[in-house]
Amino acid sequence: MAKIRIVRAADGRQWMVRQKLEWTDPATGEDFEHDMQGGQLAAIGIVSIMGLLWVALLAWWFTGSQGVVVPIWVWLILLVVAGFFPSRWVLRRPRTLVAETPGGADGSAPERWVGWVRGTAAAREEMTATIRSLETRATPAYADSPLQPVS
Repeated sequence: MAKIRIVRAADGRQWMVRQKLEWTDPATGEDFEHDMQGGQLAAIGIVSIMGLLWVALLAWWFTGSQGVVVPIWVWLILLVVAGFFPSRWVLRRPRTLVAETPGGADGSAPERWVGWVRGTAAAREEMTATIRSLETRATPAYADSPLQPVS
C-alpha cells in the first residue's frame, strides 16, 4: 500500500513523494554483528502452542461442560490479547520514503532521495515534513531527515 503525493517545490519543479510499507526490515550496516537471531523456529513453536491452547479452550467449552459458564469479558480479554501483537507488528513495520523529480524545465538534473522510517505515525509525520520542506526550501532534506540522495 503506497501513499503518493505530487508536490510543486519552491523552485517550480514537480516532485513525487511516496511512502511504501515494507514487509522485511531493510539491511543496514549495524545489523552485520547481530545477524544471528533465533530464527523462525521459535516463532513457529510459540504460535503452535498458542493454537493448541486455543483449541483446548474451545474444545472444553463446546464439549458441554454444563456447570461452567465463561463470562463474555473473558472472551473479550482473550480476543484483545490475541489481536494486540499482530496489530502492533503491522503498525511498526518500516516504511520506505522516496522523493523524486524528473528535473525542471530550466534544465535542472533529476533527483531521487530515499530513506526509511519505522511506524505508521512516524512515516506520516516524515512525509508531511518532507512536503513542507519542498514547498518552502525546494529540497526534501532538512536537519534530521532520514532521506539521503541516491545517484
